[in-house]
Amino acid sequence: MRALKRSEGINVVPLIDVVLVLLAIVLTISTFVASGAIKLDLPKASSALHTPKQDVVISVDDKGVLYWNQEALDHKALVEKIGTLNAEDTVSVRGDKKAYFDDFIFILDQLKLRHIEKISIITKRES
Repeated sequence: MRALKRSEGINVVPLIDVVLVLLAIVLTISTFVASGAIKLDLPKASSALHTPKQDVVISVDDKGVLYWNQEALDHKALVEKIGTLNAEDTVSVRGDKKAYFDDFIFILDQLKLRHIEKISIITKRES
């Protein structure tokens, strides 16, 4: 019988497997960390329905900061942005449950002044 030749070297296959698993973990975690979404604690509603993603989302956080598709704006700039919409556009309004009602009414009032009737209010479904 012949003796098997012994290989002198490092087997890198297990090392590659470990590196690929670590890469998958890092990529998965980084997508959650860097999502860049505005942190809002949405109010709950038992009648909440799932709606498709809207083109324009106006948000107000608990500090009263207004957002147009995740871009922070003041009241005057928001009025100018709303002025660019037409009556056929659909707008979603997101508001933190601790946000001032005055800010929410300001947004709805500006939309109504531009005759925008397709307005949806985003809430969290009550479980």
